[in-house]
Amino acid sequence: MKKIFVSLSLLMTVASSISFANINNLPDPGVEEVFKQEFVGAENVSWSRQENYQKATFILAGHRMIAYFNEDNELAGCIRDIFYEQLPLIVMKAIDKKFPKAEFQEVREITNNDGTFYLLRTDLNNKKYKVRISSDGNITDIEKLKK
Repeated sequence: MKKIFVSLSLLMTVASSISFANINNLPDPGVEEVFKQEFVGAENVSWSRQENYQKATFILAGHRMIAYFNEDNELAGCIRDIFYEQLPLIVMKAIDKKFPKAEFQEVREITNNDGTFYLLRTDLNNKKYKVRISSDGNITDIEKLKK
């Protein structure tokens, strides 16, 4: 009998933890409306919180995206995973000039109040780099990463 009671108590604790965990990840109703207007057709939406932002991770037009909303339920910025070939030509030319023959594992387009820029990660000559480049082709930061 004690085993049944302990098992039921454990089951109830786990079930209530799961339900409360899901409540914490639900977005504010206002931000959900803004999201639906900004990203019509978004699929597989999941919500979380990151610092003072509500974060929506989703798929739109076949690309993984992340949108951040501030405390006023306004879109603060978004990140979109893209393919290298989808970069603007001026950005591709600047990258090819600085990193000839490099292959990029991660290419992200980041849009916020400061504008649009791109973040790329590459392995070149057994070294890893993270490159930040503006939409006009200016490389603003090159960071050597530890392996």
